[in-house]
Amino acid sequence: MSILNLEDSYNKRFGAVFTPLNWAKKIVDKHYFEKWLNGATILDPTAGNGVFIEAFISLAQEKGIVISNALLNQLFGVELNQLYVDEFYKRMVTKYNVYFPKNNFVQGDILFQKNEIKADYLVGNPPWVNFTDLEEKYKEKIKHLFIEYGLVANQKDLLLGNARTDIAALILLKVLHSNLHENGTAIFFLPLSIFQNDGANQEFRNYSVKGVEFCVEDIMDFNGTKVFDDIFGRYGIAHFQRNKKQKFPIKYHILKNSKWATHSAKPLFNPKDPLTVFNDSDTEERLNGFQKIVLPKHLQPRQGVNTCGANDIFFFNNYKIIDEHRIELTNKFGKSLTTEVRFVFPLTVTNTLTSPMPQPEKLILIPHDINGKPISLETLNEHKSLLEYLLLYRHLLENRKGVLINTWIKKGYWWSLLGVGEYSFAPYKIMWKAFGESTFNPKILLPDQKFGSWQGNQSLNAYIGSSSLHEAEEIYSKLKNPLIQDYLSSLRMQGTCNWAQPGRMKKLMEFI
Repeated sequence: MSILNLEDSYNKRFGAVFTPLNWAKKIVDKHYFEKWLNGATILDPTAGNGVFIEAFISLAQEKGIVISNALLNQLFGVELNQLYVDEFYKRMVTKYNVYFPKNNFVQGDILFQKNEIKADYLVGNPPWVNFTDLEEKYKEKIKHLFIEYGLVANQKDLLLGNARTDIAALILLKVLHSNLHENGTAIFFLPLSIFQNDGANQEFRNYSVKGVEFCVEDIMDFNGTKVFDDIFGRYGIAHFQRNKKQKFPIKYHILKNSKWATHSAKPLFNPKDPLTVFNDSDTEERLNGFQKIVLPKHLQPRQGVNTCGANDIFFFNNYKIIDEHRIELTNKFGKSLTTEVRFVFPLTVTNTLTSPMPQPEKLILIPHDINGKPISLETLNEHKSLLEYLLLYRHLLENRKGVLINTWIKKGYWWSLLGVGEYSFAPYKIMWKAFGESTFNPKILLPDQKFGSWQGNQSLNAYIGSSSLHEAEEIYSKLKNPLIQDYLSSLRMQGTCNWAQPGRMKKLMEFI
């Protein structure tokens, strides 16, 4: 394998995203360069190719400053990949004629350092990858650290919803605790999901690690401006202070038309909530006065049905109604299934929520009872065509990945789906697009005359199911409050997978 292929493989497995030198120099020049000249020590704990250390050296030469051994000995870096360490030392000589101290830029994992480096200031760009996307061996090696540093309560949490926790959050907590001197500051490029996603990163927003408090002083949101190649998520720069209690609001700078506009940000409802960014004082005043929507507990927002990677088995574009009770379905592979209509439901597609009178374009097979549980083996045996169809794909269905689906598979219900409960069969659905949108437009879906209640398509749709049209209309009217659009927009998740997911919408509601 070539060096380039090795680098590409490493970057994907460990979330390496390298900072362009010009941006590293901007940060260093603004925040740390004069401090370095006055004797401060600087550490990049996940140094990659050493670009932040290079920024100090490059700026010094541009400014005509003699780079003494004393100045070099104030710079430190730790990098997991020996390839980048070796390349850094060569580059310092060939590009700058600088012989960097051999013990100051070292190969190692900052999460497992025997001899901790402590510095006055930290700067860098931690890995951008979720726990769930790491290679399996490294997951096993570090998963106890997510508990140790308070990001999850136990390993089960890590396997479930918090599997999307960023490793950057873990590294931040570790270095703020162990690698930064008292009252020191740290500046990092980061995925903004740490501050603005629900669930996975909320424990980071305790702003405390092993008894040490820290705070976010301000955040710079690049707002889609391209800084890194091949990175499409939202990112920015965050400025941290050690040994200082978090207070809100914080300054939140957004890059617009090549200029930084300063806003204020704070969690709107609970201290660990995602940051709400206020465009102006009027929006802040309106949102501060928002009254939560009060609903009965059974009317919680839900995600659509999740096949766990088996859409082609459970979704059908072609069908023929045989009689009042039976239907013939044909999947994308040309395999047919004749089954009872009671197992088949209309599935939302792109046009469903925008059409005034939506018609089923796609159907979904749900082999579950109306209580939400998968049908029993005895029931499946009574429907031989359904059994024969599912047996064609038994191996695929039994090998679906995920903790929750495997709970059902291990119990013998290998035909089960997720996101199915009594709520799935509520005849009236107040449904909205939860993924990739920028406007919140809920719609009441009436039951289809042939196939009954509409079903949302996995995380693309979210809904509240109701047993009566009157109740559905009341909920709909509450969801049309323009403050809901203001709130969702203030979280700056437009166009992402987290636009209006159930967990986010629940923050606007109080259940009794």
